[in-house]
Formats: sequence, C-alpha cells, structure tokens
Amino acid sequence: MSALFDQFVGEARELLDTAGASLLALERDPADRAAINELFRAFHTLKGATGLFDMVPFTRLVHAGEDALSALRDGRRRLDAELADRLFRALDQGARWVDALESDGTLPGDADETARRLSAGLTGTPDAAPAAAPVAGLEWVEALDDAARRAAGLIDAATLTALVYAPDPECFFTGDDPLALCRKIPDLRLLAIEPAEPLPPLAGLDPYRCLLRFHALSGAAATEVASVFRAVPDQVRIAPVTLRALPGEAGGPEDGLAGAILREQLRILTLPGDSLDRDGRRAAVARAVANILGAQGHAVDRAALDTACADAGALRRFLDAARPVAPPVEAAPVATPSGRRALLRIEPERVDQLMALIGELTVAKSQLPALARQAGADSLGQGLKAVSARFDALVGELQHAALRLRLLPLSRVFEPLPRLVRDTARRLDKTVELALGGGDTEADKDILDVLGEPLLHLVRNSLDHGIEPPDRRAAAGKPPSGVIRVHAFQEKDGVVVEVSDDGAGIDPAKMRAAAIRKGLLDAAAAEALGDDEAVRLVFAPGFSTASGVSDLSGRGVGMDAVRAAVERAGGRVEIASTPGEGTRIRLVLPLTLSITRVVVIEAAGELFGVPVTLVGGMRRVPCADIRAVKRAESVVLGDRVVPVVRLRRLLGFPDDPRERSAEYVLVADLGGTGVALVVDDVRERADVMLRPMHGVLRGLRGYSGTAALSDGRLLLVLDLRELL
Repeated sequence: MSALFDQFVGEARELLDTAGASLLALERDPADRAAINELFRAFHTLKGATGLFDMVPFTRLVHAGEDALSALRDGRRRLDAELADRLFRALDQGARWVDALESDGTLPGDADETARRLSAGLTGTPDAAPAAAPVAGLEWVEALDDAARRAAGLIDAATLTALVYAPDPECFFTGDDPLALCRKIPDLRLLAIEPAEPLPPLAGLDPYRCLLRFHALSGAAATEVASVFRAVPDQVRIAPVTLRALPGEAGGPEDGLAGAILREQLRILTLPGDSLDRDGRRAAVARAVANILGAQGHAVDRAALDTACADAGALRRFLDAARPVAPPVEAAPVATPSGRRALLRIEPERVDQLMALIGELTVAKSQLPALARQAGADSLGQGLKAVSARFDALVGELQHAALRLRLLPLSRVFEPLPRLVRDTARRLDKTVELALGGGDTEADKDILDVLGEPLLHLVRNSLDHGIEPPDRRAAAGKPPSGVIRVHAFQEKDGVVVEVSDDGAGIDPAKMRAAAIRKGLLDAAAAEALGDDEAVRLVFAPGFSTASGVSDLSGRGVGMDAVRAAVERAGGRVEIASTPGEGTRIRLVLPLTLSITRVVVIEAAGELFGVPVTLVGGMRRVPCADIRAVKRAESVVLGDRVVPVVRLRRLLGFPDDPRERSAEYVLVADLGGTGVALVVDDVRERADVMLRPMHGVLRGLRGYSGTAALSDGRLLLVLDLRELL
C-alpha cells in the first residue's frame, strides 16, 4: 500500500467518526446548524477522498448521503428517525469498507450493489441499475467548424470522448472547482466554456454562483474521463464521438495550440530578409521548437534541430521524425507552511521498542551505585557517584518522555458509546441520555485497549438491566428519560472510570435467589452473604438475572468479562448499588502497563513486588489480634473481619522461626474482598519495567513477571489473584 492510501484509511475513519458524532448531535437537536454543517462537510470531504482512489461504489454512497443532507440543510427535507437510521447505515457500511480496504486493498465484490441499495434509500429513488450515459447534449461536437478543429489540432480522423459538464450553480459552496476538474481530464484536446444561461448585467451578477457550461474533447477512453467526474456524475454527460479527417492535414507533434505555434514557426522560416535577419529568425525558431517539443515529451537533438531550421522543408522533415519519450519524473518538494507544525505519525511498534530499550537502560544504570560503593570514598568513587546521580536523573526524564508518547485521551474509548446508547435505547423502546465526562484524561494506549470492551459491556448492561422503561420510571416518580454517566479521572497512580445510572439498581435478595437458582451457591451460603457481597455476584462467571437469552444479555458472560479484563491489566472493579436509585461501577486501572509501581516486600529473605493498585494499606498488627480457627486465621481491621494469609506458606517457604510481637500486614484489595497478607518486611515503593516470564518459567503460576530494582537485584512481581 502507498503512503497516500494509508493516510486515506486513517482520515476516512476520522471522517466517519466525526459524521457519526455530528449525526447524534443533530438527532438530539434538529435545529443545530453547526452539527448539520459538520456532518455535511464530513460527507463531502469523504466523497472527495474516495474519488482519489476510484472507489466508485464508496463515492456513490457518500454522494447520496451528501444529497440527502443538502436537502436537509435547505429545508427541503426533515430529519426523522428513518432518515437518521439510513444515514447511520451508510456510515456503518463505510466503516466496513474502510476495514476491507485496509486488509484487502479493495472493496468487496458486492460493494456496487450495496451502494446502489443504500443510496436509493437515502435519495428516495427506486433501486434500479444505472442507465447508460446519455448522448443527448453532445450535438455541439458536430457543430465544430474546420477552423475551430484546426486551431485545436483535431485534424485526423479519430474516435474521441466528448463531454458536456453543467456544474451545480451552488457548487462553490460544496467545495467543487469546475475548471480544476476539467484540467484533470486526461489527454484533453479541446475545452470550450460558454454561459449556461443568459448572463445578467454586471451589477446583478452573483460571483458565488456558477453560470457556466463546459464542453471538452479528450483522447482518453470514456471510463477514464468519467473517473474524473465520479463525484458529480449527475452533472456531466460523456460519450464517444468519431471525427472525420480534415482534408490536406496531418497529425503528429503539431496538434492543438502547440501545433499552431509550430506551424507559425514554419511560416516564419519562409519570410524574406537578409542573412543576419534570417540567422536571428532561425535561432528564435530553434528555441521555440525545442521548448514545444520538450514540453510535449519529444526527444530533441539540438544540433540536428539547428541544422533543420535552415529552411521550412528541413524543419518539416525534422518534425515528422520526432518521437515522444517518457518525460522525467521529478520529486515534488514538500513544503511546510510557515508557522504550522507538521504532523508526525509514529508506528506503535516503534514506541514499544523505545520503551523496551529504556527498560534495558534502566537495568544497566542500576548497576552504577553498586560500582560507586565498591570504588570507596576516593576521587574515583566520588566521580562515579556524581555520574550515577546524573545518569539516574536523565534516565528518569527519558522514561517519562517516552511514556508521554504512549498516553492518549480516554475520549477515544468514549467515541462508540453515544451510538451504542442511541441504537440500543431505540431497540428497547427506552429514552436514555448519555453524559460523558473526563474524556481528556490520559492513559497508556494499552490501558485504552483494555477499557474499550468493558465499557461497552457496562453501558449495555445499564441500558438493558439498569434503566427502566418509561412507564415504570413514571410509576416510580422518575423522569421518563434515564441517564447513564461515564466519567474518567486520575487518582493516585492510576486512572478511574465510573459508569453510573439512575435506574432500578440491584436488589441483593434477587441476587441471592439467582445464585441459588443457577447452582452457584446453596441456600445457607447465599443467606450468609452481606448485601454488598450479594451485589458483587454480578461478576461471578455464568451469573445472570435475565429471564431469557437475547443478543444483549442473559448469557452470564458480560460482567465476568469486565472483571477478568480489568484484573488482567492489574486493576480492580468496585460496585455500589441502591435499589430503586441506581448503580455505580468503578474501574480502577494503572496509568500504564509499561511501567508498574510496586510495593517491595520480603519473605524468607527474598524480595517480591505487589502492584500498588492492589494495596489497600500496610500496618503492623499485634500477633495477639490475629485469631485462629482451626487452620484459618483472621483479623479485625476497622469494622470488618479480614482473612489472614501468610506469604511464606503461600509460596512454600518454611514458617518464620523468630519470635515476633507484631506482624507486618499488607492489606490487599481484590475487588472488594480484603485479604491481610503477612510478610516478613515491607520495603520501599518502586517504579519498575515489568517483564513477562520466559522459557521454562513461562508456565509458572502466581507471578506477573520480573523486574530489576535500582541496585540490580531481581524482583518477582506476584499475581495475588492467582495465588489466592
């Protein structure tokens, strides 16, 4: 694929996204002129972009959408639900075609039929096959007299392509340039311009209306000429025509305006004059002929041309022998307008490679402090310490700068949500308003990849289970329109996304009953659950309160998939719900997956790391406060009983033989379930580059990966969910 084609794919997606957002805004407020203008511009720009690559079905579809929007903008049509649906279907089809173009380099085989069907729905015309290009209106070709043909170089008998182009009088407002289009006609032989209607007096002439009609003849095939006007097929008539040869004339390099100039040079050589005058005329003729033939792509032997300019006969023989050659291809200079910043596109793989190299650099620089300590307190040791401190600061700045390259606004994962809410609410016969906030909050691109699918599940779940139908909301004293809020913000060292609604909420009693019915819990275990724990059953695998299975819910995988995806990224999911008032779900994720902040802990003389996002607190707990029931231990922290797990036992190490009056406890927050993890010691917090396990260690469970500390020691980062 060419760089231009790759740029088209990216820009086409942006235009389709812009059009979708504008259409949603227009549907909410049909009087929003800014939205309809933005929507029209997106369709029009997409039409021009597809025209560059001869995607006739794609161009036809967006052109039909542009026509519908033009009627909408002029007040000749109104936006109703049916028209909005058809425009959305056109945008969806455009997105599918862009995906096909990116993967296969071409449109699907049924693109023409699909474009015709969708275009007919947009314009309200019957779905019929395209008619052949009409010939009516091309009578002007037969009216060309011999003088006009000679002036244009149309001398030999030939089959050419004729066209008449009548631009829309309002074409300037849609960005069309009729003269520029005509200049793009391949092998243009003749171009004539005439008024399309009697011109008004100069004082009454509107410079913003196109009142011209264009006639042209081309030596290219009709299909090539039609491709130039594919964006305005309704304004042009194209057909092949056959011209008779003019008597006593010959073709060759002397066609068109250039031919007329060459014939004038032949005449100049026949003019009388003295030898000095003739020499000057011959030199001038030679320069003119060389320039014309060079511009036409003919090979020019300047010495032979100077000789041929001795008389008209010799020059005639020279012109007859001229043969075209391929013109040299020159690279067009790329200029950046003064004061504008050029857009630099960077492949994600290159950024990933940069982050990997920075990780290697971090490991390498961590060896410097140890070397400085070995060197002692002499001048070499002091120098090494200074270099180490400077090196450490530079690597930190480099790490931060590289991380910034990977940060993207969360608005990117918010983009599909308005369309999802609009379409799903219509299917469910509900009225729902979506409120988005914090879209400018930035996170690593990998975090955005993780968030995309969970957000869709959560919003879809709120639409299906949370927001009640209008009649039930009215009976409960609520407004008929429900509200779903999606808000993002940064908190500590991570990013938080909250999805809340003002719907029916989650009834803990129904959750317990559903868990018993599904066989997930027995009656006694279900009754022992607190309300918060019962609400959290929505994240259990296979759990669903839906009475039946539909394309929206009922399979019991949506909320479980949300929890699993977030936890795989080192985050957690929190939920709070009040029956009759609504539900709020918080997704807490690290800011980046490339750099992980961990709490360094010790067990049996070994160092381990726990992601900070899982740490709810650290404290020293008196041994007397840890109660044992058989082999299970627990401790009261605040107002709740938390199970105690000893890291030594978890990892297979022997128990600590030392007598201790208190234990170091790390409180791990595993999505609402607290666990008190007893460790030998708690060290510092550290930002580390987490590396996955390789080789024979790849299948080792309970570890997220490895990391190097600043002193060069290797750290194993624990996967507490797997261990517990």
